[in-house]
Amino acid sequence: MRGALLLTNGESKRALRAELAALRARLAPAERAARSLAVADRIEGLEPFRAARTVAAYAALGAEVDPARIVARAAARGVRLVYPRAAGRERALAFAACPPGDLVRGPHGALEPPAAAPVVALDEVDCVLMPGVAFSEDGLRLGRGGGHFDATLARMPRALRVGLAFDVQVVPSLPREPHDAALDALVTDVRLLRFARESR
Repeated sequence: MRGALLLTNGESKRALRAELAALRARLAPAERAARSLAVADRIEGLEPFRAARTVAAYAALGAEVDPARIVARAAARGVRLVYPRAAGRERALAFAACPPGDLVRGPHGALEPPAAAPVVALDEVDCVLMPGVAFSEDGLRLGRGGGHFDATLARMPRALRVGLAFDVQVVPSLPREPHDAALDALVTDVRLLRFARESR
């Protein structure tokens, strides 16, 4: 109901970000940790993710879902892990192979691979795990506003796109713009949603 009210009142993406970020931030650290583990358990039921040999992960920033357990389990299966980093002045991201312990603080505050980490071609990435501020039940994601993932995913149509969220971040629908990249799946602490992406 909360999400529907926001959307029927014609809230902008900026207002949605503020509202949903505040809801996420209200979760106590211990609760976020427990819910992140629930997300890690639930994603194991997504067969295309388990079949992926190269997975693009991320390091949690602020109150985002922490994918550390997902990453550890994938590494134990022999999955190659890559992480995003800013690609110069381009909006699109580059992915570089790197163990999570080697990540360094990047120019935007997020942890990213060091300069020496080898870049991996976008078409080698089988699955992209993404945080977000809000997600919709029909497969859209609202990020921090930079458009980096949208620009990057447009160049890698083969990769499985998986959003990771706490269920409080999910709303019935989100405003959509032509450049917004749709998801293939959304995994929360209480449900796993799958979507049919037309361009895949």
